[in-house]
Amino acid sequence: MPWPGGFYTLAMGNDRKRWRSASAVALAVLLVVAIVLTVRTKSPGPTSTIALAPQSPPPTLHAPVSVPTRLPIAVKPSAPAAADAIRAVFEGRVVSRATGLGVNGADLTFSRAGAAASVHSGEDGAFRFEPPADGRWLLAAVTAPGFLPFAPEWGHSPVELEAKPGRRVRGIEIHLVPATEVLGRVVDAEDRPVPDAQVRLLGLGSEAVLVSIPDRFTSDAGGEFRFAAPQGAVIEARKAGFAPGRAELDLLAMIERRVTVRLDTARGPAAEPGRIAGRVVAREGGSPIPGALVMAEPERGFGAMPVAVAQAASADDGGFALDGLDAGSYRLTALAEGRAPAFLRRVATGSRDVVLELGPGGRLRGCVRAAATGAAVAPFTVLVFERRASLFRRLQRSRSFIDPSGCYALADLQPGPVAVVVSAPGFAPSAEVRAEVSESSEAVADAELARGGRLRGVVRDDATRSPLAGARISVEGSLEDAASTFPVLAEAIADGAGQFVLDGLPSRLSLSAAAAGHHGRVLGGIEPSPGAEVGPIEIALRAVAPGEEPKTELAGIGVGVAPRGDAVVVTAVAARGGAEEAGLVRGDLVLRVNGTAVIELGFRGAIDAIRGPEGTFVVLGIRRDGMTFDVRVPRRLVRG
Repeated sequence: MPWPGGFYTLAMGNDRKRWRSASAVALAVLLVVAIVLTVRTKSPGPTSTIALAPQSPPPTLHAPVSVPTRLPIAVKPSAPAAADAIRAVFEGRVVSRATGLGVNGADLTFSRAGAAASVHSGEDGAFRFEPPADGRWLLAAVTAPGFLPFAPEWGHSPVELEAKPGRRVRGIEIHLVPATEVLGRVVDAEDRPVPDAQVRLLGLGSEAVLVSIPDRFTSDAGGEFRFAAPQGAVIEARKAGFAPGRAELDLLAMIERRVTVRLDTARGPAAEPGRIAGRVVAREGGSPIPGALVMAEPERGFGAMPVAVAQAASADDGGFALDGLDAGSYRLTALAEGRAPAFLRRVATGSRDVVLELGPGGRLRGCVRAAATGAAVAPFTVLVFERRASLFRRLQRSRSFIDPSGCYALADLQPGPVAVVVSAPGFAPSAEVRAEVSESSEAVADAELARGGRLRGVVRDDATRSPLAGARISVEGSLEDAASTFPVLAEAIADGAGQFVLDGLPSRLSLSAAAAGHHGRVLGGIEPSPGAEVGPIEIALRAVAPGEEPKTELAGIGVGVAPRGDAVVVTAVAARGGAEEAGLVRGDLVLRVNGTAVIELGFRGAIDAIRGPEGTFVVLGIRRDGMTFDVRVPRRLVRG
């Protein structure tokens, strides 16, 4: 989904998911680990002693290693200790995200200050981690047979656990995604199979580095290949005589377990893959920075599908090399602990002396409390957006915190104005908190979270009225691209009767629903009150006809929009949509939605307000050629 300041399509069919956040931080392709917990302080029971072994960062990006081999530890039971000598305890379960059932035999690895410790899940997926040292730990990796790994670049995990003496954190749930096989197909412009195409998966670096998954394939005589990957991965196919083609493994593709990559005829000879190399250094003094994460993303036109095509960790001398790059221009990003991100634009393939300078990181701290009680909230995710204009937002950092105090601290932000949003299970996302981040002082962004709304519903086939068990329903929104390890927006799977329940909902939202053998559907204009229940509502999905590709249908006015100053600008108008009928044209500025200024709604809020039930109308305040007027626009169901 698009970031808050990005291009967004309102009811323009299947193209609405083709533009994603270009944030260097949000390169996560799937939130494969979900954590929900409660915090209690008690006298702990029996403990375990975990011996640590110092570790260095992995030397290569794609080495197929197992976590226990790379991160050796020893676990020995110990006798119960006195309550005042007990360290922190983290207890919970590893469960399947698809079924909610426990995953036995999962390996969980935690890291701190160059050392690592592992524990294993037992019966019903239960685990217990007793940090042998107080302070900040990272969830470095979670692996289990038959599931996709959570294993980001060493030292760059987005999940922090704060170990405090005598504190026991219970009820943690770590959700792993099953490694479901997907059928891929490479075809030409005439839909004929393309055999012997070289296929690779892009965008896996955020969560499949320490433990890699197969990411390179060759299509067979029927143009087919089989693979397992997280939702959001990008599949790239190449063959001589064709231009490279890409397809996103989106929700519909995951539901159908198939994806097609189309190749167009090449316009010229293909260039050999190249390299970009350089060093990461400190801005002050130029000393090398080892262990920095360097990523390359192609510079592409507005509305393209950005994805990191290469990444590497810098060596002890700060050096890095990014290989396998097509000829062209790239945006480079470097991240390191305690440092502000560094960016370089328009770096050409073949560049060998690139220097990325990391300055001191801007600091931000805050505490998260429940609005009703004032109690600390844990866990929670902090999303920090660059605040470049009234509506323009770019995600800079996303991090999840498991801290009984409900507080957080970040020291690796780009200085400048930011907008902070906090999300936690069961709560609606917080209101935007604005702050000014700098190197010389610590900004504060506290947040109060209100209980979110609750929605009940049922998913049915629109023709047979049969319930669609296993349908996936989720809240849409700009927070979906956050590099979080537990869902920041509600999602559910329909039961055998097609019924579902969503909690922690914002006051205005759009829902996305998908089921096997059916077209997807987006419903807008849902407005649950905080803490109240809405529904039941019915979501009717249209069956896919033989030979038809599943697409996404939604009710809207048929425009594409992007932020511009205090308004949103119309970037595209769909044929035969409500916007075209009402006379809207490209370049129109939307100032108000049903009488409320866009600047008050925010970009995402304006999108949700423009959307709504099929057959209804929305009144837009438009500015065109210096004139301002209102337009009543019908909402219609648009089928991609």
